[in-house]
Amino acid sequence: MMRVVGHEKQLDMFRTAIKNGRVHSSYMFVGQSGIGKKLFALQLARMLNCQSSDILKRPCGECLSCQKIESGTHPDVMTISVLEEKSWISIDQVKEIIKGLQFSAVQGGYNVRIIDDAHLIQEQAANSLLKILEEPPQNTVIILITPVPRSLPRTISSRCVTVHFGIFSDAEIKSELQKFNLDKSELDFVISIAMGSLGKAIKLASDKESIAEYKDLIDNFKIGKFINKRYERNEVVELLNMLASQTRFSQPEKLEIILKMRNYIRRNTNINLTLEVLRQNLL
Repeated sequence: MMRVVGHEKQLDMFRTAIKNGRVHSSYMFVGQSGIGKKLFALQLARMLNCQSSDILKRPCGECLSCQKIESGTHPDVMTISVLEEKSWISIDQVKEIIKGLQFSAVQGGYNVRIIDDAHLIQEQAANSLLKILEEPPQNTVIILITPVPRSLPRTISSRCVTVHFGIFSDAEIKSELQKFNLDKSELDFVISIAMGSLGKAIKLASDKESIAEYKDLIDNFKIGKFINKRYERNEVVELLNMLASQTRFSQPEKLEIILKMRNYIRRNTNINLTLEVLRQNLL
């Protein structure tokens, strides 16, 4: 069953908007990846289309509308994102989801369109979307989801109500990870590199082998074993991301040098030399 963790402030805001009939036609959900923005967007779609007469109890999770949205078969709720092996959201994808919006929702509620990773929308696709944002049909809600709102054209973002989503606390993440039966060392490690992202934490916690591999990778780097081995550049960036996540607690004064070296790696500097300079700075 679909379940939203946290974000109570945002839930209350939308319940009030629905109750008062003040639902906006377009929203932009902003916040780092892995904190449940897409799941919340689907929750909002259920709230808008739930057949329960008690707004405070929406979504009920039991009516036909709630069940169809959860199973992805509701005719009035559509979601798009970047297709596999593609780099952008295409104009064809946008045309597909806005087609028919001029008509009333099939089941009498709201037409909801969710665009995940909206910052990856092609210019032509953005122009096509802009037309519907400028003159939204009645009972239509379009939700753009992005961790980098500034990457969207100003013409698009200015027509959306921005809703910010904060990160999860370590205590909230710890509570959600109890079901994975991690030992204290594993649990502390996952929380330390999740950086408030529940999605990232759950993904890592569900694969104990990856936890062990990542821990060994960081430990080996700290004692110099990482040097003189061949790694892909993206692997090194991921290592430094994890190292930065841990350092923000243990050695916050060292965070700047890690981020600086990560940027050097991204600019095609020599990997081994850059890592050795970083390691010496962390001693």
